[in-house]
Amino acid sequence: MLNLLLVCLLLFSVSSEIISAEPAPLLPGKDRDMEKASVQMFRNSVELYKDKEYWKAARELIVILDFYNEFSQIDGVIFYIGECLYNMHMYKSAERMYKYLAENYGGSNYIPHALLGLQKIQYSAGIHENCIQIYNRIEDDYSKSKASDGARYYCGMSYYHMQEFEPAIAAFSKIDKRSEFYDYGLYTTALSFLKQKEMEKAVEVFRGLISLPVVSKERQDLIRTTHLTLGYLYYELGYYQEAIKHYSKIPVHDETYPEALLASSWASIKLNDFQHAIISLNELVKRTDDPKFNEEAHFLLGQCYSELEFYDFAIQEYNYIIERYPRKINIEKRIQQVREGLAEQQQMAEALRVQLIILEGDLMHTIPIDDRNEIPLYLKQEQNRVEKTQDNLMQKILDERLVLDDFQWELSKLREDIFIKQSRRHWRAYSEYGKARAYFLKTIP
Repeated sequence: MLNLLLVCLLLFSVSSEIISAEPAPLLPGKDRDMEKASVQMFRNSVELYKDKEYWKAARELIVILDFYNEFSQIDGVIFYIGECLYNMHMYKSAERMYKYLAENYGGSNYIPHALLGLQKIQYSAGIHENCIQIYNRIEDDYSKSKASDGARYYCGMSYYHMQEFEPAIAAFSKIDKRSEFYDYGLYTTALSFLKQKEMEKAVEVFRGLISLPVVSKERQDLIRTTHLTLGYLYYELGYYQEAIKHYSKIPVHDETYPEALLASSWASIKLNDFQHAIISLNELVKRTDDPKFNEEAHFLLGQCYSELEFYDFAIQEYNYIIERYPRKINIEKRIQQVREGLAEQQQMAEALRVQLIILEGDLMHTIPIDDRNEIPLYLKQEQNRVEKTQDNLMQKILDERLVLDDFQWELSKLREDIFIKQSRRHWRAYSEYGKARAYFLKTIP
């Protein structure tokens, strides 16, 4: 037996082709009926899994393990339980399932996909050396499997994070162009060239990516990200018109649109095209009041109006910043307050993680998978009670994870707040100077 859960599988959906299409062997009597029922239940579970109904899929798979562990596709049952656990971010439990499959079903077609699951878990934990080791095993023994492209991607990403860019590029180059990992491998290949200061190669790869046909939302989103990246790259190289061209490719509804507007404004200012900058900046302040963009945008508006000798408009923009944003001494106090809140939230999040680990352990103990561990008779006799216990534990885990996710979102916002306050320029001080300068220039005949 065993337990499970799941949440959307990160970037990788296992192809339905790995589900055995071979008919179940002919069996006598009751076993034949059990085999037939298990085949239908397994198929239903896989469909539930594809629909992201992970707990429902797992419940059906558990029934097969409970009542007919001689099922001809029991390796598939174990694999999909692991997938469900992985998608619920229950990585320790998923790892147990994948390892059990790899160690006990040597000829299974699911093994390369189970190894990929293990590799992704290592990558998520930041254990990049182990991630690369698993890739080597997949590449050596299962290079023709559809799991191999995913393995190459996570291997390349591990090398990238280890700042070993040449082997990262080599791993990405092996990914099939038809793979869902191809686009992301291509993007990180370009970033690897950038890290090595090979600008021409980076631009060539980026340009190759944006020229790909848009066949999915994921590719469309990545192409937008690539346009933004190319914009920054051309800006740093001093090709401001080319930078503006790429910033303009970001659509209005995209979450990076405010960032693109601000960057485009800077490029226009570099070209002394203050009127175009003013248009972009006014569009930006109409769309967001986020301090991450708003304060800088109003300062740049003041600068542009001053350059065009519209000093009253410039003073108005500088006053906006002076009236709304705190002095530096107050910023330091606010940073300290945010830090204290961050520390408190981190402690609460850690307590929730511990509780989730305990709950996950409780759930797994109600569903043993090792055939050597006999299920107590009284549990067999009280199957309904056991199933209810599993459901209750699962619901509690889901509830606790929602709370943890909320905490993690809050932590992310707090960290971002600290970063913005620490790293941004002190636009208020600049505005006070800009205002004084505008008043002075206004008095000159």
